[in-house]
Amino acid sequence: MIKIFQFSFFLMSIFLFSQGKEAIKFKGNITRFDGVTYKGFKVLDLRQDKSIGVLPFGESKEMKEVVFPTTPENDFKVWYERGNSLSGQNELLLILKRLKLSTGESDGKKTQGKIDFSAQIFQKEAEQYKFLYKKDTVFSFQDKEVSEVMVKNIPAIFSVFIKKAYTLDPIQNALTLSDLSDYEEYAKSKYAAFKNEELKDGIYQNFTSFFNQVPVQGNYVLERNDKGEVTKAIKLEDGKKEKISSNKMFAYVENGKAYKKTMSGFIEINKNEKGFYINANRGQIFPVQYNSTYGMFGLIGAVAGSIDQAAKQKKMKSEEKEEVYIDYLTGEFDFSDN
Repeated sequence: MIKIFQFSFFLMSIFLFSQGKEAIKFKGNITRFDGVTYKGFKVLDLRQDKSIGVLPFGESKEMKEVVFPTTPENDFKVWYERGNSLSGQNELLLILKRLKLSTGESDGKKTQGKIDFSAQIFQKEAEQYKFLYKKDTVFSFQDKEVSEVMVKNIPAIFSVFIKKAYTLDPIQNALTLSDLSDYEEYAKSKYAAFKNEELKDGIYQNFTSFFNQVPVQGNYVLERNDKGEVTKAIKLEDGKKEKISSNKMFAYVENGKAYKKTMSGFIEINKNEKGFYINANRGQIFPVQYNSTYGMFGLIGAVAGSIDQAAKQKKMKSEEKEEVYIDYLTGEFDFSDN
């Protein structure tokens, strides 16, 4: 029995070491064009599962392990230095929380795939860190060669993610390196929306005012159309009428219940131990051309676009609803498996 076990272990070892690898190619750039420079770009890899995925490639569907060319720290450093000078006062720190690729169902022509992605980026000033941006979501793909398509899009996802951070001012709460591994909980503890038992009635024009529970000042009255849908809020004060269009609302709270503005109108906001969320699907939240990585990130071969966009939008709206969380650090909707 021991010899059989040893032989089986030997065969498995041969298989693992002989298994092909598919390295991520960091093409494109993460150049900052506005003149702001940093003296370095560092990566803190906090992934619990360091394996990116083992996927089928090519016509023969050879199973290959997707890997970084060397290490995340070195690969991003080289990629950043390729298009940026190192003359600034501060540094950038990318915290990698999840990067997981997987394939799913196939109709015989195309196979579904997804990238489970979670990362944060901070600006380092001396020995303190200030939050810039994060993304925690699942990107969907569908292609005949979906594994190849997803691997090609990893650099594009990171590129758009990092360039988005370039456009944002750092949040002024300074942290030490030891605080960063649980930054979400740190930030969550500061927001009144999580600390208070009830939400304040009123109009909120951005996500920070909602989570800080600071509605627009004044006694605004919601105005609805014949379908009962909120179209605007009106305030009468000193003989003057002020209006806030529904398109300029992030959310409103009425009788303690919150409602989030979406492309499909206002949807009730619920809360659980993870945070605030709405029950919806992608079709209710995003126009068809923005429904996936293709629309939001301009990627190759993702599930998006159609000659008949109206029909596709209708189909997406009929899909099963799920809990879609509102990221309290960015205000964005995030789809995640976790």
